[in-house]
Amino acid sequence: MLKAIEDNEIFRAVFEVWDSLRSDGQIIPTRDGFNPMSLGPALPNIVLVQRVGRGHYEYRVMGTAVSARQQENPVGFNMLEYFVPDVREFLSDWFEAMSSHGCGTLTTMDLVYNNEAGRGAQVLGLPLLGKGGEGDYYLFGNYAWGEKHPDELGGLISAGANHLECVGVDIGAGVPKLANQPRGKRSLFRAFQKNK
Repeated sequence: MLKAIEDNEIFRAVFEVWDSLRSDGQIIPTRDGFNPMSLGPALPNIVLVQRVGRGHYEYRVMGTAVSARQQENPVGFNMLEYFVPDVREFLSDWFEAMSSHGCGTLTTMDLVYNNEAGRGAQVLGLPLLGKGGEGDYYLFGNYAWGEKHPDELGGLISAGANHLECVGVDIGAGVPKLANQPRGKRSLFRAFQKNK
């Protein structure tokens, strides 16, 4: 397990619950035994997304803390629509790798809200198969930082406009050889470490 996952209570809880769903030798677990309540205090900071097709990943469940920061609950909405257009193909590559290769992701990004432009987040993403093994899903744990209270943010405008970085997480099948950043994006990991 990556140190960034071990050191973050939200990520550690999400990983442990996700890992408990795997049976012997299984790399990607199914949602069959998934109970969101088992996430405990991490529950407000999770998101469950369903793959509809490449480039189309719909929110299915959104935790209350994530909804509060976005000031909406966009269940049924394509997650990539929140990201600036020039990073969507890059993110689609990582989504597809999570399902086909069998890996997780640790993504760091900037967030722009109506009332705060200097906010950031780090997100742990883990793949899930649908109930009975049908379809692809992704469980995300979200850790956000910034100065303003979520009620003061005024709604999310965009994600990944200035900073976006994905690091593959080995869940048993290795990590695919994909770019960690789209062209022109700078690392936010130093900023994340300062705000931790």
